[in-house]
Amino acid sequence: MKNKLNFAKQCAIKQHKGQYRKNNKTPYWHHLRDVVNNLEIMGITDESILCSGWLHDVIEDTSFDFDDVSKSFDKKIAQIVSDVTKETRLPKNQQEKNYLKQLIGSSWQAKVVKLADILANVSDLKNSELTKKQKIIQIKYKVKYLGAIKSGIITNKSKIPNLSKIEYLLNLVLSQYGQRKITLF
Repeated sequence: MKNKLNFAKQCAIKQHKGQYRKNNKTPYWHHLRDVVNNLEIMGITDESILCSGWLHDVIEDTSFDFDDVSKSFDKKIAQIVSDVTKETRLPKNQQEKNYLKQLIGSSWQAKVVKLADILANVSDLKNSELTKKQKIIQIKYKVKYLGAIKSGIITNKSKIPNLSKIEYLLNLVLSQYGQRKITLF
């Protein structure tokens, strides 16, 4: 397992080379590491899910596509990554509508990767140079995504041993931006 997971990490770091977080200082792969750490905090040990955590943005943000992920890893990982990939070639409002539908219809594995991604993104807002108002807009998008994945998370909570830890951490961050508490189980 460690070899495949390490390969996913190395592949993701290579694909995102030269990319930075919104603060233009933090290498992008730090976000990927945070997503995988969140999955581990949840008690996720499934190799496909952990590999997908490392790779979750490669289709959306690099030249690596579904076929590349499938060939380098397997179709299951490629599907999870594809399920959390936004179609960025569409106009923004259509992109968001399609993405919410896509998340609703995605596998529980994709939903748990998205949950880890949401926590990583909202936790990292403190490091961004966005205004408070821009941060709140970002939070509202993430809360919509939570709404799209929540039922799949709740239905599969027995496969997510430490879901309560993530719920606690997520609510800690959301409260800093005046958001209502969310429940995941």
